[in-house]
Amino acid sequence: MAEDRDLKKFASDLHSEIADRALGDAEGGDFTENAFVDVVTEQLADIGMIENPITCHFTGKVGTGNVRVSGHAIPDDGERIDLIVAIFRGTGSLATISSADVTRLAGQGARALLAASRQVHLELERASDRFAMMERISELLAAGTKQARVIVITDGSCSVRSLDPATVAGVDVSFEIYDIRRLMRTMRSGQTREVIDIDLAKLGMPPIPCVEMPPGAEPYETYLAIFSGDTLYELYETYGPRILEFNVRAFLQATGKVNRGIRDTIRDRPGYFMAYNNGISVTADEVRTDFVGSVTVITGFRGMQIVNGGQTTASIHRARKRDRLDLSRVHVPAKITRLPPESVEEMVPQISRYANTQNVIQEADFSSNEPFHIAVERLSKDVWVPGERTRWFYERSRGQYQTALNIEGTTEARARAFRERTPPSNRISKTDLARFLNSWSRLPHVVSGGIQKNFIAYMRRMRESRGAKWEPDEGFYRDAIAQAILFLAVQRIVRREGFPAYRINITTYLVAYLSHRTSGRLRLDMIWQHQSLSNGLETLLRTWSHAIDTQIQSSAAGRNVTEWAKKEACWNALRQLDLPIDGDLPEEWGSDAKSLSADESEASQDDHASSAACMRLSAEQWFAIHLWGIRTGHLAKWQSGIAHTLSSYAGNGWERPPTAKQARHGVRILEIAAEQGFEGELPDTNT
Repeated sequence: MAEDRDLKKFASDLHSEIADRALGDAEGGDFTENAFVDVVTEQLADIGMIENPITCHFTGKVGTGNVRVSGHAIPDDGERIDLIVAIFRGTGSLATISSADVTRLAGQGARALLAASRQVHLELERASDRFAMMERISELLAAGTKQARVIVITDGSCSVRSLDPATVAGVDVSFEIYDIRRLMRTMRSGQTREVIDIDLAKLGMPPIPCVEMPPGAEPYETYLAIFSGDTLYELYETYGPRILEFNVRAFLQATGKVNRGIRDTIRDRPGYFMAYNNGISVTADEVRTDFVGSVTVITGFRGMQIVNGGQTTASIHRARKRDRLDLSRVHVPAKITRLPPESVEEMVPQISRYANTQNVIQEADFSSNEPFHIAVERLSKDVWVPGERTRWFYERSRGQYQTALNIEGTTEARARAFRERTPPSNRISKTDLARFLNSWSRLPHVVSGGIQKNFIAYMRRMRESRGAKWEPDEGFYRDAIAQAILFLAVQRIVRREGFPAYRINITTYLVAYLSHRTSGRLRLDMIWQHQSLSNGLETLLRTWSHAIDTQIQSSAAGRNVTEWAKKEACWNALRQLDLPIDGDLPEEWGSDAKSLSADESEASQDDHASSAACMRLSAEQWFAIHLWGIRTGHLAKWQSGIAHTLSSYAGNGWERPPTAKQARHGVRILEIAAEQGFEGELPDTNT
């Protein structure tokens, strides 16, 4: 069968991608199973099924029962805990996973809630990812979180599609199963839909009256209808997120202004819900209808998906399930479109884009086809690295690298040639790129917030600073690849140093600190030219990595370190560090650093130290010095002006660092302030 051939090909391609992801030296390569979890959870996050996924393998016991999880994902509001359980065979061929194994391992995942409720983290090494994960789950349970999902992912094939809900440690637990067949649907199309057949009568729901669009030449059919609040509740209660899997983003939770309004309307003025709500947009493979008298009614759906209105649906469900609100007077307008299979991928994003006006979807949600990403992809094909033997591959959409390999690698020799000129290690995705660039832009707290949030934050910043239609040039591309090389090199260093926890946080904070200490003037062109870091820079970063780790953990002051790393306060505390530079400056530090004389090298270090000292102050601190200088006369007018300028630089996150001359004057201003009794906090300038 064609589907079986596709499935075998997908399994083989997925295995290749996981092997590429797991590539690393003997000291630092990822476990293959971890790479599998990374690949799958990133995709689930990309389509909004989970938020903030973190891969972390943990096994243990609670009483006589085993516990096993491969990671977790927790929305920002902490109202749900998602536990990831991987069943990974890693053969690249189709293995069968028994229903008994799926059930057993799903139960072991759910038992992690019981372990967390008993504070198992107190028995774990504090400086470990396992401790951070179990501590975070324990905190959420103590705070009253009552919803959880266990998401089983496997590269094998299994017949079980769902498991009965359970209650563990006082938490309502539901289960999602992603076997190789469902993963293929998810990862090939960017959509995770499982075809659901809904018979309203069998679910105890009445048929839905509707008005059918007059027939025409268009290849789709549309119906206008009104769903009762109870009907929407029952559909979501029965099928959960599976009917929202074509939705372009995750449910934003009732903490958002719009969702709070939905809840408040249901509570205070349920009869006005129909008037106030924009309604939902539904697609289906099949819409089954009948007649009650002369009225057309919908009796069932096949392949139903709510592509717009996921927040309305989930808010209605929560209003009844959690807040115990009455839905009898709540009604929701609905537009239902039956789509032919060949039109699904084209039309669903457009329906979602044009229908959604209630919560404005940022263009980042549809950004694969934006001019920026198209231009970067084009540059990756046109620009070869020095020596013209290899190039980088920008994967604007998931699976492009494997597709290109399949097209060009029709023989073993051609496939080998493709990999030689476009190595798997040179493949970067759009979310990878955002991580690299935001780290260099000194936003490690944003990067620590998760792949999707960081990507959206990067796209928003880029649009605000450059405009939505801006296209990068070759200079931008080379600098971006240099930042990629830097980030990946730091990532390898952090792995080799054997840090047991917080590796991604150490990596992004170390890159940001380097950018901060060099005032953003590191020779990215030199990194591009060599396609690597110098030994001197690698040695310095290796030394600094331990101080960065210590600072992140100590500044957390007993708080959950993973959550603390997402706070700007963590970055503000860390950038105050004045880490030493022993010996000569690395050659990337500035122009011709290797050829500097001893005196020139010392002067260059002094300039960087002065810049770092200035950048340790906030905008408020520099402005206070500016006002103090004017009021007391202890600063010359031009010195007060420099303090004001540095305040504005700090207010913009030091995107524009001080010049060497400004930095030297800034240090002198700080010395005068200290000598003349300025009452504010000042950094130590004796660097």
